Amino acid sequence: MAYFAFVFSIVYLFGFFYMRRRLRLLNVSRWALRTYDVFFAASFVFGALLPWLSLSLSPSSELLFRAALFACFIGLFLSVPLLLIGDLARFVRSLLSRKRADSKDSDTKQFRSRRNFLSTAAITVGAVPFSSLLVGIGGRYRYKLHRYELQFANLPKAFDNYTIVQLSDLHLGSFDDLNAVKEGLDLVNDEHPDLLLFTGDMVNNKSEEADPFVQMLRELKAKDGKYSVLGNHDYGTYNQDFDVTAARADVERLIDLQRQMGFKNLRNESVQIRREGTFFQLVGVENWGAGRFLKAGDLAAASNNLDPEIFTLLMSHDPSHWEAEILDHNHPIDLTLSGHTHGFQYGIEVAGWQWSPAKLRYPQWAGMYEKNNRLINVNRGFGFLGYPGRFGIWPEITVIRLKSA
Repeated sequence: MAYFAFVFSIVYLFGFFYMRRRLRLLNVSRWALRTYDVFFAASFVFGALLPWLSLSLSPSSELLFRAALFACFIGLFLSVPLLLIGDLARFVRSLLSRKRADSKDSDTKQFRSRRNFLSTAAITVGAVPFSSLLVGIGGRYRYKLHRYELQFANLPKAFDNYTIVQLSDLHLGSFDDLNAVKEGLDLVNDEHPDLLLFTGDMVNNKSEEADPFVQMLRELKAKDGKYSVLGNHDYGTYNQDFDVTAARADVERLIDLQRQMGFKNLRNESVQIRREGTFFQLVGVENWGAGRFLKAGDLAAASNNLDPEIFTLLMSHDPSHWEAEILDHNHPIDLTLSGHTHGFQYGIEVAGWQWSPAKLRYPQWAGMYEKNNRLINVNRGFGFLGYPGRFGIWPEITVIRLKSA
């Protein structure tokens, strides 16, 4: 952690001073330059150096400074490399070119004009995400309901108009405003769901982050029960203070807390959701993620003894599991519910069109997708992690109404 902080500080400070020099070359006003100095320096001091300073700030203040630091870093990260490339290109060109003496003045003016234009363009590239990330600090509790009506031929008639609410990625350790969280969770009860499903990442690093929320989550109601699965952050592996034994114990404690909240945690197993003598099959697997992520999910064990003729719904935290194992599994999974991506908490969704950097990492990153007559919904997440904000990709509560064809 200390090594990362050192490298981050070096990179940030280099970008800070390099950008300051470029702003001076562009002849920005003294007021604008001082604003830059104060904002970027304060964000660094209170956002990055706070753990090493004898200062005490409220959780909300710490969160705001971390968000400001993240916005500043992204702005510098996008602008400074473009400026460096431009400077390097001009340096190489100046070494290779042999200008005539009589054209020196006009060429110099043209060079300065072009340099200023490219500098302004590069700074704009960083300014856009910098500004939107600052605005996004106010979006972390801007809850949005996403509604879907899905029809299945193998869904028993008794479940026609059946309402499922999906929550995902609470990340309870990130919240600084319990009242705002309560207002978001109240939206769940307003839907009067038949079934409430939570698809992983209840905490960030350790189970104690969930302690203040036990009663709040216990108050969530669903006629046929509440079920959950584990996400990659629920295993204690991101806590550097835990050894293997402590991490395993913390997982069991988290599952016990979920039991107190009224959730039954499904760990590579299935249950029947029954109504009027019929049922559909609900399956839950532990985390399975592509690449470096934990692969504890055992779909074969979880789907053992399922009826292939009956509607099957699977909860699996990471959507990369869908194409890797679920789509071609010998038991047909009609609908998969996932989370994990958060939609990177940043993007654009307008009139059915959506884009986010998450698209570069995950083929299925937010919303409903269909392939081979199978569906997956990727919940954008209720909470936030890392960057304490959201822009364009708002915190989500999914409401799914099932229809029997």
